[in-house]
Amino acid sequence: MITYKVICFCCKTAFLVEEGSPKYQLYKKNMNGKFACENCDHKVYLEARKGLMGKLL
Repeated sequence: MITYKVICFCCKTAFLVEEGSPKYQLYKKNMNGKFACENCDHKVYLEARKGLMGKLL
């Protein structure tokens, strides 16, 4: 199985992207892009959801 070590743009820690995952496909398309680890990805999702709910109410 092929893995790549990627640096999270948010918390600056290294995480592995494994072959077959959606992040792996994104990484293969754009190796110079910015990627977030699972924890930061979830935080960004929650912040976006909170912002959207704030606008709807």
